[in-house]
Amino acid sequence: MFEIRRGVLQPSRTPNEGDQLFMCWPVLVYRVIAPVIKVRHLNIIERVVLALCRGGVRHPPDIAARIHQDGELCIHILDQLRKAGKLDKNNVPTEAGLETLRTSRVGEEPELIVTHVFQDPVARRLWPRTADGLVFQPVRNVNGDQARLRLNTAGEARWVTAHVLNCSIDPGKVRPPTAQEVIDAVGAHRQAEITRRANLFGNAQGQRQAGARLAEEDLQALTTELTVTSGHTVHQVLEIGPAMPEYLLVWLHGKDPETGRWQAADPFGLNPNPLVQRLLAERVRDDPGTAQRVMEFADTAEGRLRHAYRAAGAGIRANAERRLVQTLGPELRGRTKALDLLLELEEAATRGGDAGVESVARAAYRLYEYLFRLLAGEFSLPARPSWDGGSTSPAAPVVAAALNGAVQYLGFNFLPDRYVKPLDAIRKYPTRLRDDKDAVDIKSASVNKIIPYLLIAAADSASPHRGRHPLQELAKRRPTLLNDLVQLGDLRNRGSHGERDATVEDDVEWCRSLALEAARQVVDLPALNIERNG
Repeated sequence: MFEIRRGVLQPSRTPNEGDQLFMCWPVLVYRVIAPVIKVRHLNIIERVVLALCRGGVRHPPDIAARIHQDGELCIHILDQLRKAGKLDKNNVPTEAGLETLRTSRVGEEPELIVTHVFQDPVARRLWPRTADGLVFQPVRNVNGDQARLRLNTAGEARWVTAHVLNCSIDPGKVRPPTAQEVIDAVGAHRQAEITRRANLFGNAQGQRQAGARLAEEDLQALTTELTVTSGHTVHQVLEIGPAMPEYLLVWLHGKDPETGRWQAADPFGLNPNPLVQRLLAERVRDDPGTAQRVMEFADTAEGRLRHAYRAAGAGIRANAERRLVQTLGPELRGRTKALDLLLELEEAATRGGDAGVESVARAAYRLYEYLFRLLAGEFSLPARPSWDGGSTSPAAPVVAAALNGAVQYLGFNFLPDRYVKPLDAIRKYPTRLRDDKDAVDIKSASVNKIIPYLLIAAADSASPHRGRHPLQELAKRRPTLLNDLVQLGDLRNRGSHGERDATVEDDVEWCRSLALEAARQVVDLPALNIERNG
């Protein structure tokens, strides 16, 4: 029967940080001797000798002098390459030799390996993993379904509590794995190892080193490396020992970014291993005790994460506020709305990714909405602009020309079409004023809707604010502002609008610079106006 007191199997080291739920998983362990075919690669001297032969240096003394090695060693290597069919009798590389020089693969050699395979006693399936040796971690005590384990004994002792999964199945009544199942498990483990080795050759920039190619070729060769010709042949060279009931250390850690579920790590250190997640899902469904443990762990970990996020958010806000006040002056603390939007932008910037950029862009855009509404409330429109026709509204081209003239007068680069297409409301605003109505609903006006009114108030020849409107100062500092606001509006939905060809970091910094321009203008406005209009 399964007995945990003698120890728990731990094939790989567990992470030392983050939330983990440890479980002692019942497994049947079999010691096996399995036949495989191993791919052999050229060693460094064989590769150099074969390359020299391709280059015309084929006499053993000449080769020995070139590579500063013993002549008898060179004769031996040449002899082995001829026997393998890589060189002809004159030491000229054959087609097979040239292919070997290109791929570095010499050939395939039969090999017997002694290892251990692991079977789930409930599902009757082999884990797609093997272990040459069995490493047990000591158990200090067991209390019901909880075991106190000592991990990482190579250094400072780490004591953890693990949930012991109950298993009432008699190991003697479980069918042992077949020879083909063992071969499949060995092949899956080797494939996972080679995949990891290939991935390790990638650097931080995602580029591949030369060694990755060899590892990936080994991976492709697995379909022929691990073959069984017939059941009769296999049983002559493969031995499956008796089942040993043991416990394997398994742990949950982190969340799957796609499903949001807590992930079960591969206890053999070769993630991903979908069998672990599948077995856990089945166990949670059928075992209320395990389901309760997983739920408690998830709730506790979620609570800890929320607390950490709140603490980190408070730290981000405090640091960002200090930096913003240093940049814009202590008056910013009196502009509560502007400060809150800037802090919202900084918090969003820490999230990164497209979603973070969209949130950053939204905060910056709302800051311009706030600024423009303040300006519209403080700097009134002329009752009779220069293009007003009295009882009849002017033609749309006349108003469009006036808006473009205002843009040139203020110093902006150009007026995007987005601001001049809906001109009906602009053309009729003098009539609304004469009827004692508001020219524009300032409280609900969007950036696109309010900009034409600001241009008229700032630059129309009939406006009392011409030459002293804050919009002129904005144009001086950022002539591209009107077009930048079009791009900022699109960036609020980055997935649908891809006009800016920039990295996430570039976009965040661009949005931040735009927001600072708006905040600087808000700070420059009289505090009394802020209080009255905010």
